[in-house]
Amino acid sequence: MKIKQMIAAAALLFSPAVFADNILVVMSDASEMTLKAGTSYETGFYSNELMEPVKIFLDEGHTLTFASPKGMAPTLDVNSDTLDHYKKDQQYYDAHNSLLEKLKITDPDSSPVVSFSRIEQIGIENFDAIFVPGGHAPLADLVANDLLGKFLAHFNKKGKPTGLVCHGPAALLSALPNSKEFEASMKRGEKPQSAAGWIYENYDLTSFSNSEEAIATKYYLKGDELFYTPQDALTYAGGDYKRAKADWGEKVVVDRELITGQNPASAVGVANEMLKMMQ
Repeated sequence: MKIKQMIAAAALLFSPAVFADNILVVMSDASEMTLKAGTSYETGFYSNELMEPVKIFLDEGHTLTFASPKGMAPTLDVNSDTLDHYKKDQQYYDAHNSLLEKLKITDPDSSPVVSFSRIEQIGIENFDAIFVPGGHAPLADLVANDLLGKFLAHFNKKGKPTGLVCHGPAALLSALPNSKEFEASMKRGEKPQSAAGWIYENYDLTSFSNSEEAIATKYYLKGDELFYTPQDALTYAGGDYKRAKADWGEKVVVDRELITGQNPASAVGVANEMLKMMQ
């Protein structure tokens, strides 16, 4: 383990002050994913869906711990690195991009991201909230991750704020009792069987919509398609899907401890709702 990660872990274990407001930020290790027709698609996290909430959390004095399945430095989705997602404001964009560089999240040599197994060692009970940004990457390695499912079950049971944006809500499927079988059915093009006991059954929630996905498919996937969409998967699993009246409009849905945002425009809203719950 890198020295700075050892120090950070020690701080988590021995500093009670840190525990009061420690947010677990869940990332994906995926930098590419295979699509339905077999083509490879370069992917990663969406810039503003990560950095707008991260800046909000840090500005409010919260401690952030970044984690992914293997603890790899996550990849920025180049399609998201644009002023369009930052109010078309150069100064606003620069502030968030500068913070991303300062945190070294994507730096393969000094990224602060740790593995899920390390989070398990630290103890999921030492975290007060969890946040999952989007980009297509969560579909590659978060949907059927057993450890993530256990983490989410803890936050659900304890009523701790659980925020996810855009494609991030697909990670909620990891809490299905049969998440691997469910995902495999979706990839085969079958309607998966609803799994009894999903902790988010009948929750109001949202994610990137099918109509928005159709536009993304046209412009970014170069004629290929995803195996399944977050909207379909969450609906099949038993969620009560909600969406904005118009594509790309902000939509934040709050149901008990769960806070979900539909698209990039919803990232700030999710962060603000999480802050309200942490007060």
